[in-house]
Amino acid sequence: MAAKLIFNPSDDAFLTQRNLIKPATRRRRLISSSILQSESLSSSDSGSGSGSSEGIDMKDFTIIPEFLESEETIEWLGWNPTKAAEIWNRWKEIQETEQDQGTIFEVEFLQCALGHIPGRSFEDGSSDWEEHMRSWGISDELSDAIMDADFTDIRCTESAQHWVTDTIEIRYLSLERIKRESDQRTINNHTMNPSVASSAVPRYSRVPGLQTLFKAISTERLRYSDSKINIDSLVSEGATDFRGYGGALYFTPDYKVADNYRRYIRRRVGSTRALMIQLTLPNAWIEGLPPRVLEFGDLWKKLVHTSRQGNRLTGDMKYIRNLPLIIAPIAHSPNKAITRLETWTEVGIQHVLKMPGQETLPVQYAFQVEDNFEEIEQIGELKVVA
Repeated sequence: MAAKLIFNPSDDAFLTQRNLIKPATRRRRLISSSILQSESLSSSDSGSGSGSSEGIDMKDFTIIPEFLESEETIEWLGWNPTKAAEIWNRWKEIQETEQDQGTIFEVEFLQCALGHIPGRSFEDGSSDWEEHMRSWGISDELSDAIMDADFTDIRCTESAQHWVTDTIEIRYLSLERIKRESDQRTINNHTMNPSVASSAVPRYSRVPGLQTLFKAISTERLRYSDSKINIDSLVSEGATDFRGYGGALYFTPDYKVADNYRRYIRRRVGSTRALMIQLTLPNAWIEGLPPRVLEFGDLWKKLVHTSRQGNRLTGDMKYIRNLPLIIAPIAHSPNKAITRLETWTEVGIQHVLKMPGQETLPVQYAFQVEDNFEEIEQIGELKVVA
């Protein structure tokens, strides 16, 4: 299979002339932040010309691999050089085997890279996280980004496996986006209209009679249908605070909480644009669901402990699966993961997310039931506000 260049040759020449990308060195290249952030370009854009670096601030450039599927890409995703070489050799073996058999590739490149992340385990403290990631072959760069002390509260809401997987996925999706945009610029004669997600957007606002909610997401995760945000791309799958499996739609009315998540995306994936989604819903519609307000207490502890373990809600909690909306505090685990606690009685106030300087606990709105999602699309307003 021929190697896939990230930049179309015609677009490569166009961008190089305008000092937006630099010639490849050792199968890697420098690209301007404007390319990373999907900023609008046109044939009238002028750089210093002829590839000169005069007047160009190199701090605005980022290194990415030259080819979409390569050993350099695997290393760029977050694996150390030794592990990247191992994964690359495995990928080549898979390709050769499937080519010999004359079959369509059943294993995708990203799937191959993610397949080297071990099964779920639950870490106790920061040293455990670092030790586990080091043993997996994760690079110091990715480990440092995940372990950034400024985002400890956010990090502790999930496992090391989750954050490594999420970061690698978004990084690879960002390369695919850059390639798509390069191909599109070539088709459009080297112009590019920024996507809805990357265009200028208004600051968020609150309107009487309406509830304003927020959610952080990367550009690569967000999808559109008929120029509107596809709500399915905002659904959280797997084990979450209130569901052991299946999808739920999580938002928070606290902008600062959502913005902290957004900054953590940006810290882990510099090649993406971290977005803030605003959902506005009529209060009357929310009250008519009606919502189940769940304070911190025994039921919250049982629910979070069961759900985070990926278990189905049974017995006296079975009804919770069909609640259209749960409003409750956000779980996090400062030391021992909630999933490793033997019983729900070990869950305490320390397992609730708090924001510095705030006396009240931030809450989340967890929408369940697919019919709800359809109604939200019809009566709510979704837009990017940052």
